[in-house]
Amino acid sequence: MLRKATSIGFVFSRSGKHAASVTVPSFGLLSQECSHGHVGAVRHRSNRSKRGLYDGKDIRSGNNVSFSMKSTKRKFKPNVFTKKVYSEILDEMIKFHLTTSTLRSIDNAGGLDNYLLTSKHVASGEGLVVKKRIVSRLKLNEKLEKWKLEDTESVESREQSN
Repeated sequence: MLRKATSIGFVFSRSGKHAASVTVPSFGLLSQECSHGHVGAVRHRSNRSKRGLYDGKDIRSGNNVSFSMKSTKRKFKPNVFTKKVYSEILDEMIKFHLTTSTLRSIDNAGGLDNYLLTSKHVASGEGLVVKKRIVSRLKLNEKLEKWKLEDTESVESREQSN
């Protein structure tokens, strides 16, 4: 079994002929303070990943490592496809650029609406637009419920007074 140490860990190849190593690009690290006072590094996001729901996945660079241990540069691209996903609150199918990990995260969150409202990866693009629509629909539904309660209370008070 062939082992090659990289910046992330070891890469294993069963056949010993083909392996790939991954390196994390350091050009996109920015220092940013969180709401609770901690300073952390924030990775650069490509314009492609800002557009759709990528669940933190992005293009990464690395090396193809041949049997002779000669390395050539390559890119690791996320598994992205276009898919329509159902939103229960909006009651419609919405088209997104998704990764497979996003689909699993949507299932784990209990649906698209919960994923968009709770995920830290929804910060721009298609996801943010739909998230704002969902939040506005929820506020509208709350107002409608409030008005219905006021109407039923006023009707009951009129019936009791008569």
